[in-house]
Amino acid sequence: MSNLTELEKEVLNLPPKEREHLVLAAWESLEKGSAALANSAFDPEGIEIAVRRDEEIESGSVQSISHAEFMRRTDGG
Repeated sequence: MSNLTELEKEVLNLPPKEREHLVLAAWESLEKGSAALANSAFDPEGIEIAVRRDEEIESGSVQSISHAEFMRRTDGG
């Protein structure tokens, strides 16, 4: 098994807050000189909303729906 695969398993077994810390640290390390921030589609407010939504799902305070159900409810499919 590769080191990356082992690391991925370890990271995915961490509590949500620790995973969040790692992903933010990794993202920040990529931001320096990254084309991602130059992209006008980069939306910090959207990221905040997504993080908040993830916390709601992880805590069980809301239920997620499938993509198919989302499409049905939004008349997209």
